[in-house]
Order: sequence, then C-alpha cells, then structure tokens
Amino acid sequence: MTKRNENRIEGPHASDEFWGPAVSVHTREQAIEDGVLVDVTRWASSGPDGMLGRFKVPVAITAALWAVIDVDRRDGEPHDDWRARVRERGESTRGRAHDVLWLARVAAARSLKADRARYPVLMTAEGRSGRFVRTRLVVEARIDGDGITIGFPSDF
Repeated sequence: MTKRNENRIEGPHASDEFWGPAVSVHTREQAIEDGVLVDVTRWASSGPDGMLGRFKVPVAITAALWAVIDVDRRDGEPHDDWRARVRERGESTRGRAHDVLWLARVAAARSLKADRARYPVLMTAEGRSGRFVRTRLVVEARIDGDGITIGFPSDF
C-alpha cells in the first residue's frame, strides 16, 4: 500500500516489479546537504522572501545551473573575474534566480498536465573573447513527489 508522508510517496513503486526494490535511495534532503541541489523554496514561494514564482511546493536548483546563476563570491572561494564583472553590471544572484524561477512558473502554467517543462532563459555569460554575451540557456523544471527541481536537461 502506498502512503504519502511529508511530500514523499512511500511504498512499492511500479519500477520495483521489473527491477526489484532499490538498493540505495538518495533523498532530496541528502542531495541538498551534499550540494547536488540548492534549496530555493523561500525565494520561489509567496512568503516574505518570495519572488513572483509563488510556488506552493519545495523548489530546488541543480548545482550545475546554480553555478551559472550564483554570481556572489564568498570568502575562501577562488576569484572568478567574470562574476565580479557581472556584479559591476548590476546583476545579482537573486535577480538571476528570479528570472529562472519566474520563467519556470510561466512554463509550468503552459504545461499543466506534464511532469516537466523545458524553457529558455537569457543569461549574461563570458564569451570567448572575454566580452559578455547574452546566452540562451535551455532549462528544465521537473515535478515529482518531493517538489520541483530545475536544472539543465543533462542534469537529470
């Protein structure tokens, strides 16, 4: 019998019939602790820290996509010249995350019955010549029993 427990479905899964029970399961919480996912639920919600996304479920961004979004330098991290230059242009991690989250919301509204939505996001990146270019990134939002995960299609 399947039961719902804190946004997670427990019990037998359809794949168990073919593959057998899972040997090991890496939970969403473990992925966040390990740095594989970045929890952005507060920013994605309609709460006081929320943006326009107004998601009502947990939202996480993959580490690969977060590496492109995050332009804030922390003590002890290597200096990335492009991050400093992007900040000088007025861009911020929160602003870049806002673009990804808002477009995820728009894409999800267009794909109401789907468990995933693929959409483009324009983001400033360093080009080959060292100049900044607006790059079109293809991003995907996936919905599962634990919430929404947003990342590059290759992250899934």
